[in-house]
Amino acid sequence: MREINNIWQFFENMNEYVYATDIETYEMVYMNRKTLEAYGLKSLDEIKGRKCYEILQKSSIPCGMCNNDKICEGFFEEWRHYNSIIDKYLTLKDTLVEDPQEHRKYRLEIGIDISEERIQDKALQKYNSMEALVNEGLRIALMASTPDEAIYAILEYFGKSLNGERTYIFEKNKKGGDDNTYEWVAEGVKPEKDNLQNLPPEICANWYHRFQKGKHIVFQDLEEIR
Repeated sequence: MREINNIWQFFENMNEYVYATDIETYEMVYMNRKTLEAYGLKSLDEIKGRKCYEILQKSSIPCGMCNNDKICEGFFEEWRHYNSIIDKYLTLKDTLVEDPQEHRKYRLEIGIDISEERIQDKALQKYNSMEALVNEGLRIALMASTPDEAIYAILEYFGKSLNGERTYIFEKNKKGGDDNTYEWVAEGVKPEKDNLQNLPPEICANWYHRFQKGKHIVFQDLEEIR
């Protein structure tokens, strides 16, 4: 028992999530400090006699993705998983550890937090998608024969690509108000261009202020700007 405890102690202060379970009974036998904290536990006393799936997945039955039948000594099974209990994306490395003194086999899992990496990947994908959308819109506009046709082509393209019902352009008029000068609406959607003329300056002033800071505005109801 001392030998296996020395192995667990090696993982105690690692910055990864580490736990070990009895592969035959599913009993949780070890969680390092980081894993205990992630699950709101204070000591190993709180896991004694409890099943791994009860603690890790708040389940009453073994996990459907359990790979105990695949792991073996000397090799790591690597896979990725989103743990909804601790709200983390993890790269998991699983292996089998045997205690020759007690004749017990343990599943040892090391979880590496890749949540930040996933967030960055999604942000990059979103940026690339938006850049491609803008470039394609410009390409379509350049094919138009007049400036007005180019503007309407861009509005239509953006509206359809973003599954919108309508797209607008507003411009300042000589009276200081704002006019809806260009509008595209999806099939079956009633145009609102005529109702959006000479808007009071204070309505769009906030728009311009936010746009200058690179921010956006969302209206749930057109009545908000009438």
